[in-house]
Amino acid sequence: MPIRPRHPKRPSLSVVVITLNEERNIGRCLKSLRFSQKPEVLVVDAGSLDGTAALARKMGARVLTRPWRGYADQKNWALGRCKGDWILSLDADEELTPALAREIEGTAAEAPVGLDGYFLKRRAFFLGKWIRHCGWWPDSQLRLLRRGKGKFTDRPVHEGLEVKGWTRELAEPMNHYAYETLRQYLDKMNRYSDLFLRDVKPKKKFLWRFYLAFMPFWTFFRMYALKGGFLDGWHGLVVCGLSAFHDFAKYAKLWEREVLERG
Repeated sequence: MPIRPRHPKRPSLSVVVITLNEERNIGRCLKSLRFSQKPEVLVVDAGSLDGTAALARKMGARVLTRPWRGYADQKNWALGRCKGDWILSLDADEELTPALAREIEGTAAEAPVGLDGYFLKRRAFFLGKWIRHCGWWPDSQLRLLRRGKGKFTDRPVHEGLEVKGWTRELAEPMNHYAYETLRQYLDKMNRYSDLFLRDVKPKKKFLWRFYLAFMPFWTFFRMYALKGGFLDGWHGLVVCGLSAFHDFAKYAKLWEREVLERG
């Protein structure tokens, strides 16, 4: 009897999402996980007061509740509870396209030894429009990693994923539904500018006058002129203006803390 060749085992996939009051987003995110082989889906919830956890369970996710201890700490804790050969880390306001889901399955199955991570490109949806410039596109994020080969860096905000081996970038983008209203942006800006104060480099403390006076203008010029924000019309103007104001708020809060409180 002829011996049939064995097909290599298809690598398993885990998907991790951390949440806090994400009822309006979590359904879209989980619905987008259209893989041919059902992945493990883990939602780590920080005690949502809305229907986030219940909706995630209804859609088949394993939901664990854990008090909030920061972005990196929450995500690293979640990584340690995944069972898949590969782990995809998503935010609740992100969505995979069907083409990206297929690409993730194919590349994970064919990844050579030593390739431990993949960058995913994000396109941002801001106040009803896809932003193509302003430095917001392609906004590549390292999100797919081989289990046990990476972790999130411990920074108060904009935590980054680091892996041991080398990386590549996938071709298909994912969708990021960044902000539906200006209030959402301003609320997040206020939280992030507070977090910025927890880990300010000594150089920025010393040169706070320069950063407060010039950085907002440089941010606007870089995004609007050099990064083509003007090509996004009024949306681009608003994005660049808000980003400049974000920088102004960060360094104004630094001035308040370092100068006024000492005075």
